[in-house]
Amino acid sequence: MRTAFCAHHGVETESEYKLRRRDAGELTWHAHIGLSDWDATEAALDEIIDGLAEHRYTLDRFGLCLSRAMSLPAAERTGAAKETGPVLDAEDWAKVAAAPVQPHLGDFMIGTPAGLKNTQRALDVGITTIGNLGQHFAFEPPGGYDDEALTGITVEAIGAMAARGGLVHSYLDDGPAMQFNHYGGYLGWAALELHIVEDLLGARLAHCYGGLVPNPAHRAIVGLALDHLRDGDSLGSMVYGNTVEYGPERQRNLGVLATSVMIDVATQLRRPTGHALNPVPLSEAERIPDADEILEVHLMARELEIEVRRGAPLLDWAWAERRAAEAVAYARAFRDGALAHFADAGADPGDARALLLALRRTTPAALERAIRIPASRELLELETWKHGVVATVAERARRSLPRLDGRRIVLAALEVHDVVRDALARELPQAGAQVIVLPSSISPEQLARAAADEDADTVIVATYNGGALTLGKELMRTLPADVTVIFGGVLNEDDGGPLPVDARPGLEALGIRCVGEIEQLGAALA
Repeated sequence: MRTAFCAHHGVETESEYKLRRRDAGELTWHAHIGLSDWDATEAALDEIIDGLAEHRYTLDRFGLCLSRAMSLPAAERTGAAKETGPVLDAEDWAKVAAAPVQPHLGDFMIGTPAGLKNTQRALDVGITTIGNLGQHFAFEPPGGYDDEALTGITVEAIGAMAARGGLVHSYLDDGPAMQFNHYGGYLGWAALELHIVEDLLGARLAHCYGGLVPNPAHRAIVGLALDHLRDGDSLGSMVYGNTVEYGPERQRNLGVLATSVMIDVATQLRRPTGHALNPVPLSEAERIPDADEILEVHLMARELEIEVRRGAPLLDWAWAERRAAEAVAYARAFRDGALAHFADAGADPGDARALLLALRRTTPAALERAIRIPASRELLELETWKHGVVATVAERARRSLPRLDGRRIVLAALEVHDVVRDALARELPQAGAQVIVLPSSISPEQLARAAADEDADTVIVATYNGGALTLGKELMRTLPADVTVIFGGVLNEDDGGPLPVDARPGLEALGIRCVGEIEQLGAALA
């Protein structure tokens, strides 16, 4: 079966469409969207498509931001907390495939307990770019899950995609790759994923990058290097715009948007890889965007494409190409070293399941200690954003923290956004606190129980997924009254309306202290 988009363009799969556009030197465009349910999402998508058409622009694909409940088997979803994004019922899959632009399913598919069933449903209606492989390594399903069983599901889902011409999407920034010290290691992880998905499982892998790559030079180098890694035969999913440098000032945000779009357009013109470009709406740091906000940045991005094409002859790519080639040489050596390391530990390098499980159970820091590949000074200077920002956030926290001698603090980030958690896990003990760091898979009840078992006097929670108020209510029902509760992150709530609402007033009414910036944490702890 084909989606409406593929049928309209006379192709069997999205891969065929991507190849056609790539080889013609044409860019494609992507929008990420996911409101409370499919009907609301569809209406917003139609508004974006119509708005672009008024300016004679088109949209090629959209990423459907599903609720985290979709990671669970269908029978367990009704008991899961409602977070941002739709939960698809059985009849919704065909509706998604009938959209006039090609659907992309990234989050809460591959790497989750429901990964195989969700992948099969998507393939059955013609949705053929499915991910996110990065979540196999970084995502913990709500309530936890046996990692051997989860790995088996992931292997079966990728196998189903191989059999049906699917494109396995992996967002490198969402997985362990971003935790390496520099982009050589980041690309080394990409090389390991390529070995597993393509050499061992026979599927096609599409890497995505960009959301956590704010440095313009690094964005270009990563884009070029991923194509070098494939010997010039890349077929990407999309390039995510810069998601980490937006703040409260609109003019600054416009500058960030323009820079990332121009770099991504220029890189695609230099090395066409089929990656669709995803300009990030200016409200990204506050909540999910509405249709008007998505349309605004897409219209701006199309004008920027015109200007980049006009200025293309001015660009000298020699420096970036050299850096990319150096990073790829390191990446291939790192991949080979990692495979030898796993073989020594008893994991067969020719067994996809064994490698996926071994990679899930290790960390980038452990691999870097075990596999010492020499890196040039230039490569070491290509520091990954997450490695650098954890240190920066830790320093900002350090300056604000009071002495915490004798305090027992439970620290949790209940999903994959874990930068602040990692920074605080480093700094709170330096201030004298005894810190208990919990995994992202725990439920609110398990968090409350851990606080009671550990005799904690403080609980610090980072949350971003549109369920902050529900989480706060559940915690406050079960925590002892004398425990200080502090929330940070994106504190909003999906209340069934078109967009999440600000949860801070409700949280503060419950007695929860809300922190907007890490510098405010010291006062909240005092």
